[in-house]
Amino acid sequence: MHPLQRRFLDVSAVVAALEGRADDPEALALREAVTADDGLEPRVLAAGVGQLSNELQQRLVVASTKAATARLLVEPATAARAQAALDGVMAAGANRHEALGLLQHAVLDESFGWAEDPGEFDAGFLLETLDGLPALARLDTEAVETHVDAFVKQADPKARPLRLAIADALLEAAWADGPLPIAAEHVDDAMDVLAGSVASQELERAGATLVELLSFLSQRGLLGPMRLARLTDVTRAAAKAPAIDDAEEPEDDPDDEP
Repeated sequence: MHPLQRRFLDVSAVVAALEGRADDPEALALREAVTADDGLEPRVLAAGVGQLSNELQQRLVVASTKAATARLLVEPATAARAQAALDGVMAAGANRHEALGLLQHAVLDESFGWAEDPGEFDAGFLLETLDGLPALARLDTEAVETHVDAFVKQADPKARPLRLAIADALLEAAWADGPLPIAAEHVDDAMDVLAGSVASQELERAGATLVELLSFLSQRGLLGPMRLARLTDVTRAAAKAPAIDDAEEPEDDPDDEP
């Protein structure tokens, strides 16, 4: 999680920033993001440091994500790569608002999308994600179909239906509303779909094929090596069939007793 987001999970820190008692660059960035969200500032100040509603909490998370993204674009350690990502997405046809939305999605993904400790900020992982955004932004339906076709045809004819089903399940989960960095939730959604269409004993083979697809997409520049490693772990965990010894023994039926 970006340090700004972590700092402003504390409502008292948010209130201090909004009231002007904190005026460092992080506080100023948060204040700008909150005031841009119509009606959010007075509601947060009215609530004070008390318990915020879920709706207000969610809006503050969005505001802190926008503020963190703004800081990425000016902080010396991240500015060049964040700006290159923004420019690359815009060069692919997005407007500035849309491009910033993709960067903000990447920030939110690093913060909350993984099993890793959200209190830690994995700047390398986030920067890798930002580096890959222009390639994702250039994807269109024809390009996706070309990638899927190439992946399917790598296998012998008997294995192709499974490959196609896996590609359809993952990319529908990840890219149905436009290409985004493939995340753990997309793998979980794809495995849920596959679990309903393949025999349980075939689930590990489906998982292995999904790992092959992820590796294929990585080779084509659509996800970086750190994301590939994380997604591979998620896939293998989701596809692991329970061992026979771990299966629950059926309860005895009282009617069967002599």
